Amino acid sequence: MDGNWREVMKAAISEVLETMYFTDVVFHQKTPLEPFRGWEAAIEMRASNESAVVGLSLGFEESFARELAANMLGLDPDGMPDEDVRDALQELANMVAGSCVVLLGPEKWRLGLPQAHSGLVSPPTATHRIGMSAAGTLVGWASCGKV
Repeated sequence: MDGNWREVMKAAISEVLETMYFTDVVFHQKTPLEPFRGWEAAIEMRASNESAVVGLSLGFEESFARELAANMLGLDPDGMPDEDVRDALQELANMVAGSCVVLLGPEKWRLGLPQAHSGLVSPPTATHRIGMSAAGTLVGWASCGKV
């Protein structure tokens, strides 16, 4: 993996958040240093020739995750069932990974199944990671690395 992954993640996340979740984020090098309550979504991208498996993870603070889900589903974030948040974040991971694959060469990659869960979200440890903020507040992170 080369240094291009951060730029690919930024482009993919921006495209998906703007068009499907009606949200903008600002990217920066700073990622959370401590675990926080929220949601994490993850998906694997497998090289077609089986030479690499790359895991893509997205971590979001609880209220921001609910805002994303509400924006996508056209619902009020207050009282939204966790299942709706989980579905929206799994779809977010799927769309971001799909956009990454398009940018990297769709014939070279296959996607796995996305997963999402709530709870204590640990800081990212993968080699390629970026922080995300909205309205001046750190709201999450994205990371990818070989699995």
